[in-house]
Amino acid sequence: MTDSRRTTVERTNNSLPGGRPLPSLSKLVLERLIRYYRFLAESTVRKSLHAVTSAEIADALELDATQVRKDLAAIGVLGMGHVGFDVCEVCRAIRIGLGFDQRHEAVLIGAGHLGGALMAYPGFTKYGLHIVAAFDSDKQRIGSHIAGCTIRAVRLMTPFIEKHKIRLAILTTPAGVSQSLTDSLVAAGVKAIWNFTPARLTVPSDVLVRSEHISTGLSEITHHLKREDTPTETRITGSSCTSRARCRQPSTHRPHRSGRGNKRG
Repeated sequence: MTDSRRTTVERTNNSLPGGRPLPSLSKLVLERLIRYYRFLAESTVRKSLHAVTSAEIADALELDATQVRKDLAAIGVLGMGHVGFDVCEVCRAIRIGLGFDQRHEAVLIGAGHLGGALMAYPGFTKYGLHIVAAFDSDKQRIGSHIAGCTIRAVRLMTPFIEKHKIRLAILTTPAGVSQSLTDSLVAAGVKAIWNFTPARLTVPSDVLVRSEHISTGLSEITHHLKREDTPTETRITGSSCTSRARCRQPSTHRPHRSGRGNKRG
C-alpha cells in the first residue's frame, strides 16, 4: 500500500524547492543518479514496484543508503523517514534533474560505421536526445539516409546549426579533423560536444566536452582476460619474470683495476 505522503518532490517547473534553480551536480552524483534511474526503471518492468527505500536502492547498487538520500535530496526528492519513496516520483525527479524531460536536438558529424550506429539507436529518445541532422565529407554518403535522416555535406553544417539553434553535437570523425570541426561547431553556437574521437579537444570554458574513449573500456577487458590467463604465482609477484636477476638494473659500478693485469701466483 502506497502513501501519498511517502515522497515529497518540491518543484516549480524545472526548479527545486522555493523556486531555486537546479544545482550544478558533480560528475559522481550524475553517474549515481542515472544508476538509480536505470535500476528503478528496470525494476518496474520486471515487477509492479510502487515504493522503494534508500536501503533497497543502496543494497541493489552496492552503495551507502545515506549517500542515496543525499543524492535524491540534491534534486528535490525528500523521503518520509523509514517509509520510503514513490518510484514514479523519484524517476520523474531524476528526469527533471538530468534534463531527460526536455527535447535535446543534436547534429552528428561523421556518418560512418560508428556514427550510423548511433543514429540508428532508438534508446536515445528515452533520455530526450534526438539526432535531427548528420553531416559527412564523403561524397558517397552525402544524400543517403540512415534511420530516416538525410546525410548532408559538411559545408552545410554551420548554417543548419545557426538556423535551428542546435546546442549539442556528436563527433565521430577521424582525429585529424576533429579540432577544426570543433572550432566550427563552437563558432556556430554549440555548447556541448559528445566526442567519440580519440582527439583531445580544446574548447572555451563555457562549452562541455564529454569524451568516450573506447580504448579505456577495452583495456579494462583485456587486462582482466590477461589476468585470467596468468598463473596465480605470477599474479602475486606482480611480474612474469622467473628470475630476479632478469629484473635487476645493470650495475654502473665497475671494480677498480690497476694498470697491470692480475697474474696467478
